[in-house]
Amino acid sequence: MRTTVTTTREQCKYQFMRGNKKNFAMTMLTVFLNAGVNVSIAFIMKSVTEAMQFMDFKIIRRAVILSVLTAGAALLMGVLQKTFRNRYMKTGLSQFKMYVFERLLGKSIGSFGDTSSAQFISAFSNDLSSIEANYLSANINIVTQITTFIGGVIAMAYINWRLMLVVMATSVLPCYVAIKYGNRITAKEKQTSAQNAGFVGQVKDLLNGFVVIKSFKAEKEALQIFDEHNKQLEEVKRRRRETGDMVSLLSESSYTIVTIILVVVGCLFVFRKTMTIGGVLAFVQLSNYVLNPIHRMVPLYSNRKAAVSLIYKLADTIDADSDEESKTRITSLEDKISYRNVSFSYEEGKKTLDNVSIDFYKGKSYALVGSSGGGKSTMLRLMMGHFSRYEGEILFDGIELRDISIDSLYDVVSIIQQNVFLFDNSIRNNITMFKDFPEDKYRTAVELAGLSGLLKEKGDDYECGEGGSNLSGGEKQRVSIARCLIRETPVLFMDEATAALDNETAFSVSNAILDLEGLTKILVTHKLDERLMRKFDGIVAISNGRIAEYGTFDELMAKKGYFYSLFNVSQ
Repeated sequence: MRTTVTTTREQCKYQFMRGNKKNFAMTMLTVFLNAGVNVSIAFIMKSVTEAMQFMDFKIIRRAVILSVLTAGAALLMGVLQKTFRNRYMKTGLSQFKMYVFERLLGKSIGSFGDTSSAQFISAFSNDLSSIEANYLSANINIVTQITTFIGGVIAMAYINWRLMLVVMATSVLPCYVAIKYGNRITAKEKQTSAQNAGFVGQVKDLLNGFVVIKSFKAEKEALQIFDEHNKQLEEVKRRRRETGDMVSLLSESSYTIVTIILVVVGCLFVFRKTMTIGGVLAFVQLSNYVLNPIHRMVPLYSNRKAAVSLIYKLADTIDADSDEESKTRITSLEDKISYRNVSFSYEEGKKTLDNVSIDFYKGKSYALVGSSGGGKSTMLRLMMGHFSRYEGEILFDGIELRDISIDSLYDVVSIIQQNVFLFDNSIRNNITMFKDFPEDKYRTAVELAGLSGLLKEKGDDYECGEGGSNLSGGEKQRVSIARCLIRETPVLFMDEATAALDNETAFSVSNAILDLEGLTKILVTHKLDERLMRKFDGIVAISNGRIAEYGTFDELMAKKGYFYSLFNVSQ
């Protein structure tokens, strides 16, 4: 597992450079040349000061020529750096986000469900902003500071190596601050990221429950919950800023001390006539190129470490199922789906399914019925691979589900659920999921789902709106049904798929699906319509996580047991 995580971490970092080396190299070249331009400014100051001190017009002319060349070079380097830096940033960020989202889509339903979506929302907002500023930009800025530092030291040594040694010795103090306090910023950044993810999750829950909050007049309570999480987040951010400010304050103080020592020692050298005034002024200018990098490296280094930890955290979160490629791939259902002594719990100590054993044979139709919370929908979710922590065995043609590639499983099974997700796009694209299907398949799915009238009235290109807001609940459900039918998978699950439809439409859709030949159908339903119940090859009555009864409609009615009671109550 560690190897896989490391690979994912390195792949995340690699995305910033993949196909981006030219832009990065050109950016670095401008950084190096820019360092030379900056050092030239110090020598211009030295020349001008010495020209005034010694009244030498030749030195003035050289300073003017050097100034013009420096200004031109600075302008050229600025234009080139802006161009290639922005290209590097754009390409790196685009590829990183694409890779992360691609890996996210590669996760299984079960593993995705184990991770709060708020974590990913936070990662694509707060964390990504931090990664952009404190990793991608910092990589360039760190090289800039190091290059400037080296250029400053070389220039200082050229002017007066003794004073250069004084500056380097006194620079130990700001270096000490960087090393001692850098890790504190990294820890605070991690805390801020975690707290922000929790805050985003809470806001998401409150917005999802907006209708409930308004209906029950719970605005005050909702506001209190928001206020509590908001204050917690801002307190963590305050401590993060406070730590950064303290590091900056210590760095600035040590920077001031070094500058004072430089000026005092430089004056002594002038008094002894081992340096000119211009040389001291050049040293003051060059000290900026030595001390400023040290000062800036404190937050740059610390923030970069924090950003790398965010990259690694995201990499660990998106790390897809590593053993997927080694699992068995299936292409069809040849015999049956079997439950063998299956037990499952969402919460420890509370079984949702308890020792369930049953066979669902190819080409047959089955109804799962029973009271709410009995475990019907859970049986479908387990067969869709949502969870792997069940006891017992779930077999597809004798192959244990946990040994089957989930990707291949979805070529065999599909599910129509009560909760419908729709893209803010056309009805056609929501049915086809943006894929190409033969027109006859598309029309057949539309007709079986009862959508012909809607499409005749509004057209295939009618926009569904955000979350399907332009469609009624029944229309959205019919789109979901058509979406599932067009795939023509050999196994079809329906989980209360007709609950949002009126009785007549629900019967029509369910009846059409049950009439499909060669398709293995397992339907969870509360609508015990006798006309439909008689069409099922088997009815599984589930109570408290156990199979209470199993048989055809006539067999169960003759028993006058659990199903008999359910049916009479429903009528």
